[in-house]
Amino acid sequence: MERDQAFALLYADLDHFKAYNDHYGFMRGDQAIQTTASLIEEVAREITDGDAFIGHVGGDDFVLIVPPEKATDTAEAIVARFDQEVPSLYDPDDRDRGYVEVANRRGELQRFPLLSISIGVASTEKRSYAHYAEAVAIATEMKAYTKATAGSSWAIDRRTT
Repeated sequence: MERDQAFALLYADLDHFKAYNDHYGFMRGDQAIQTTASLIEEVAREITDGDAFIGHVGGDDFVLIVPPEKATDTAEAIVARFDQEVPSLYDPDDRDRGYVEVANRRGELQRFPLLSISIGVASTEKRSYAHYAEAVAIATEMKAYTKATAGSSWAIDRRTT
């Protein structure tokens, strides 16, 4: 890894995807993942003028590598676009209610909110990393932090060490 190579790593994860997939089935779950991938790609292309790497880690997890000065705008735009598009993935009754009901392991119905997206960001803007794995660990930590809030959100690590 080049020590002077500037980057921001965005780690995105869908919230409540398992409930969505259980409720609507594999095909609709796959459609939700494809919709998310397309909107991430569109946003990254628009904001970075194509200077981005986009990857599907698997399941409902995605990574992006963008210039550090574009990280905030990219995360904000992904969240806004996701929240704009996600209602179209739901049947009208579920969309209007704002949740789906899915049976848990005991057969009891449990309510889950509509899909949201959480993005954790690690950037070389304020700190350096000896290895990409360090940036992944920080982005994962920030993603876990933002997942603790309701709805779509993002968080960037602003620590200097």
